[in-house]
Amino acid sequence: MGPLQTLAAILGLSTVSGINLYLTVLLVGAGQRFGWIHGLPADLAILGHPVVLAVAGLLFLLEFLADKVPFVTPVWDGLHTFIRPLGGALLALGAAGELHPVAKVVALLAGGTIALGTHGSKMGVRLLAHTTPEPTSHSVLSVAEDVGVAALLALAYSHPAIALPVLGALLVATAFLLPLLLRALAFVLTGFRGALHALFGEGGRDEVPTWVELKALELALGAAADILPCFARRVKGVPRLGAAYLVLTEGRWHLVYRRWFRARSLAFDAAPGPVRVFPGLFWDAAVFLRDRKPQVVLVGRDWRHALPAAAPTT
Repeated sequence: MGPLQTLAAILGLSTVSGINLYLTVLLVGAGQRFGWIHGLPADLAILGHPVVLAVAGLLFLLEFLADKVPFVTPVWDGLHTFIRPLGGALLALGAAGELHPVAKVVALLAGGTIALGTHGSKMGVRLLAHTTPEPTSHSVLSVAEDVGVAALLALAYSHPAIALPVLGALLVATAFLLPLLLRALAFVLTGFRGALHALFGEGGRDEVPTWVELKALELALGAAADILPCFARRVKGVPRLGAAYLVLTEGRWHLVYRRWFRARSLAFDAAPGPVRVFPGLFWDAAVFLRDRKPQVVLVGRDWRHALPAAAPTT
């Protein structure tokens, strides 16, 4: 393998391992065994062994089934948070088998990091899909991921000069989307936790962090304030799905949040409560007004008791 194909193989294997490690091993091993891929380093040639192919095929079948079932997918992905990055690192190391030892170490570290990034992106997208937990969307996503893995591997080994800019663009897009996906991950996990918590109790003031309490005291000029956690769904100036807190002081609701490690707040129009509340499975969407424009926040089921009823608009 030439240097261009080696680099494309390292990036390609790392990227797709974070999406579906077992399909990656199965396709590369089958390519080696049936002559679709030529010139693999010795460390990767072992993937063509019948035992490796059989185990990879069985695990891929399990993942294929798990990917189609809502609420099973996040458990499966959670278990693979360590497996996929480790597999991506080892495959990248195998692809760099003919390079200098320093280059092998770099490939190992880069492979694990890239696989962790694509795994995190996949997990974030899948968790967002659980806001509408029906099998069709999960099946479509799963098939699209498998097709993407096969296409990227084929491109990396057959047309490395084309694969490199494509993989580079995917990695840049992943880096830009990762903050949003991490917020989405926190949002969905908090929603699940809140739904379970609501079965046994309600959210309490002890769950409010100190920096929020301090900001509430500042807004209330030392007086007591009502506080409940939420997420920003559509609030101007606040990142989408960013964690925040609703604070009531002197008849006015404020949204308290952190940005660039600083506590910030914005005030909604004076009202005893939201103008509309839309109940949901995991989250209630509360609509407040700011300069008479609707701002939407999401409140978990375990804090539903603290959200006032919708107030009529004037």
